[in-house]
Amino acid sequence: MAFVRVPGNEPPEGAEEHWLEGRGGVKVRVLTAPSSRGAPRGTVIVAPGRTEFIEKYFEVIRELQARGFAVFCIDWRGQGLSGREVENSLKGHFVSFDDPVNDLSTALKLLADRLPRPYIGLAHSMGGAILLRALMTRRIDLDAAAFSAPMFGIQGLSDFAKKYVRFMVSLGAGGSFAPGVEKKWKRENFKKNPVTHDKSRHDRCQGLIAEEPRLALAGPTVGWVSAASDATEAFRTPGALAHVRIPILIATAGEEQLVDNASHDGVAHELPDVRHVTIEGSKHEILMETDPIRAQFWDAFDQLVERVVPARV
Repeated sequence: MAFVRVPGNEPPEGAEEHWLEGRGGVKVRVLTAPSSRGAPRGTVIVAPGRTEFIEKYFEVIRELQARGFAVFCIDWRGQGLSGREVENSLKGHFVSFDDPVNDLSTALKLLADRLPRPYIGLAHSMGGAILLRALMTRRIDLDAAAFSAPMFGIQGLSDFAKKYVRFMVSLGAGGSFAPGVEKKWKRENFKKNPVTHDKSRHDRCQGLIAEEPRLALAGPTVGWVSAASDATEAFRTPGALAHVRIPILIATAGEEQLVDNASHDGVAHELPDVRHVTIEGSKHEILMETDPIRAQFWDAFDQLVERVVPARV
């Protein structure tokens, strides 16, 4: 399968697609791309959010290549062009967040010869929960990590809702849509979108899904909500993150509507070496925002990276 293409979103230089098999025989798609500035400074591991896919990050990947990095990106199981665990491909489903963690760990081991160290994580939203769990459980080894609007908690998810979804999973209903979520994909109206002020980037993402309908994802399942609750609650266990001593950046979106910004404070408090910044005026998808907003994130990212690998003149 070649990369999905729309005008103005060409694949990054030297990008290659790879496939691996995860638990349950699920096929998982990943991308590797070399530095576009000669000898690589290291590798950035891009961990997308829920509903996202590799092609949405082509611009980001090119920007990382221009900074002298090799890049890795993944379509998490259950989304993008990776395999599904439930029959309806529009359902966003995990049995456990340990599955994507293990898929990520396996992929990094299999492709290590293409991914020179040091390793810097760049995780958005749900990808932030997966990457932090991978660090917490010592299943990947990074040298630094940047989190964009990470899903360390979900806005509006009550304790009652968590008990309900866990009960439904215990009855074997984990594969059903969670109550009240969208059951079909439809092109999102820009004026009402909760993720970005940038119309061109929003249109580009919607256009990619229209071009390749298999990229579409609707709401999450009961099982996903239960798994997300388990993963995010584990971050609040006293001492759970004390061994994660790498430099970390947490970037919070000032106009967030999806993840729980208060959870960022809680996780930051538990991490030994963290810088926590708020990007004022940004909606959820900081990396898909307007150029002035993105520039604030990239500036903080570059400062983080310089602690691990010197800037190239």
